[in-house]
Amino acid sequence: MEWFDVFIGTFALSATALVSGALLIWGQRTWPESVDIAVNEINAHLPQTQCAQCGYPGCKPYAEAIVAGEAINRCPPGGEATITKLAKLLGRDVTTLDESCGSYSPPAVAIIREAECIGCTLCIQACPVDAIIGAQQMMHTVLTNECTGCELCLEPCPVDCIDILDTSISSVLELPVKPLGTTISGPCIHCGICQEVCPQDLAPQQLFLLKNVVTVTESLGLLDCIECRICDRVCPADIPLTDIFHDLKHELHLTHEERVNAEYAESRFLRREDRLLATTSKVRNRPSKADRSSLLASLKK
Repeated sequence: MEWFDVFIGTFALSATALVSGALLIWGQRTWPESVDIAVNEINAHLPQTQCAQCGYPGCKPYAEAIVAGEAINRCPPGGEATITKLAKLLGRDVTTLDESCGSYSPPAVAIIREAECIGCTLCIQACPVDAIIGAQQMMHTVLTNECTGCELCLEPCPVDCIDILDTSISSVLELPVKPLGTTISGPCIHCGICQEVCPQDLAPQQLFLLKNVVTVTESLGLLDCIECRICDRVCPADIPLTDIFHDLKHELHLTHEERVNAEYAESRFLRREDRLLATTSKVRNRPSKADRSSLLASLKK
């Protein structure tokens, strides 16, 4: 029966090898995808200023580092809000901002004092999102709608003609800024009358009760509210529902605009990186002297 034992042993080894190979192939196909998903989720919570204050060349490289175990408190532009979001996403503890990376400051844009600009183009080369335009020995200017306020253009400027001005994100619909927390006359008694009279078939009662969860209020059709104030008139608790919904819509629009601006800044950064990579490739692929000589010789013929 020795041949049978040899057969069993060979079969067991072959089966083990096949299973191990299948697991390796599965891991190679599955693990990178899961890592990419995690990196993209983390990157979506970063402000996309591409300022490199975290010690990495951009927001996505920092997201990759976080997946590998880097601290989540190295983003000054994001501040405590970004740290809180990342901590909740990753199940980590909320920590204070790492001061070695910088301090939090409100949104800002760079402004060039054009009369003092000497056209050296050094700021153009430093801008990670191509928000500065100009030509050699010509006046430069900043596209303020594209600028992320990263301040990377300040250091290379030899004449210190760039200022960083604080700004704030304005609402797309130009809704007046009103603080949340409008005075409420009484507690909601869950009567449902407001839902019965709503001309948009919304659920004002649920919108009010879930007012602190912006994503949920959006899914409940908050933006469809026409602010007709009918729900205010029928509310037995005299809750100013319309004012509350107005404030919530304002916050939602700001959130949307921040997300759109961040995605747009990231796309400009990636396009710039692709362009620089293509330029580097062209330089590396320049023809040799022998190639140029043969080309010139062929043209002379």
